[in-house]
Amino acid sequence: MSGFAKFVRYYADREPVVVASCAIGAVAVVLPLVVVPIRRSLGLPTDQYDGPKIPAYIQKSRGHLTTPSDE
Repeated sequence: MSGFAKFVRYYADREPVVVASCAIGAVAVVLPLVVVPIRRSLGLPTDQYDGPKIPAYIQKSRGHLTTPSDE
């Protein structure tokens, strides 16, 4: 058994709440890295991760917002 595994096993015995909260935190960090590619491969929207799709008439504006009828 490696030194890190021994440390985790010992620490889990001494401070189980700390180890559990670190595990939950690790899952929270890894989850977006796993879920977003799966959603993309299934064709589901990922706007909340990538940001909304901005229409071209708003993207190119520099202070004056045009409407689709102005173009």
